[in-house]
Amino acid sequence: MLATRCPHCQTRFRVSTQQLQLRDGMVRCGSCREVFNGNDHLNPPQVAATEITTPAPEPQTETGGRMTLMDFSAWDGGKPATQGESNMQDELDALSKAISDLQNKPWREPAGMTPEPAHDWDEDEPGFIQQARKKQRLQRIRKWLLALGIPLLLIALLAQLTYRFRDELAVRVPESGPYLRAACARLDCKIALPAQINALSLQSSNLLAVPDQPEHFELVALLRNQSSTPQAWPSLELLLKDEAGQALVRKVFLPAEFLPLTADKSLGFASHSEREVRIAFMLTGPQAADFQLTLFYP
Repeated sequence: MLATRCPHCQTRFRVSTQQLQLRDGMVRCGSCREVFNGNDHLNPPQVAATEITTPAPEPQTETGGRMTLMDFSAWDGGKPATQGESNMQDELDALSKAISDLQNKPWREPAGMTPEPAHDWDEDEPGFIQQARKKQRLQRIRKWLLALGIPLLLIALLAQLTYRFRDELAVRVPESGPYLRAACARLDCKIALPAQINALSLQSSNLLAVPDQPEHFELVALLRNQSSTPQAWPSLELLLKDEAGQALVRKVFLPAEFLPLTADKSLGFASHSEREVRIAFMLTGPQAADFQLTLFYP
């Protein structure tokens, strides 16, 4: 006869090898009703003969093929307390063997019936063992999902950030430019220069009349890029006002109208640099008393 101890309430029970083989050692404690593996908590044989002092409790049984282990204290001085208890244990052993033989017997489906799909557990197993197996299976699935899902989420987040800030990334890391442009060719997107209007400033501006050429004027402005990265060339808005401050004329000048023809516009406005802009234009109508120049991105 073997002895095992409940890891939850520390109660000892006597068991047989056949009982432990029924459900791979999975049993329920008859004292605290917790489920544990009896094989993992077997006591050495000498414990059975030295730590038994209390009288035997009433033996118990459960339905559904489960067994309730008998309290180890049912032995008195290492010997069975009564002949009745010994007979009861023999009957339990016989019942366990009969259940085991029944489970190992091949099952034949009745004619005309389709067998159910196989599961990882027997449908005749006690409910608490099925629940324990299902819980272990769900935990394994959850771990696999986390192991696969977290890296995929990180990759998706990195791809989204790269797409969102592709323009600035191509400027700050020039080596990434060819790869980003190749990716955009497939995704139908473009790599453009950053257009941060707050990074640009207007250092000075003047509106000059051209001598001996009525209605001809020249706008002279000094632009500055104070950021650490190149910026797209801005557009200029010139607003002419009368003496009362009312708008008379509004004119917009695009980069193509004030940049030299030989300038490579794809390089943008270099970082920490200044550029003087000169724009000649004609103006008819009432003479303006004041003007306002503004930088903007369309």
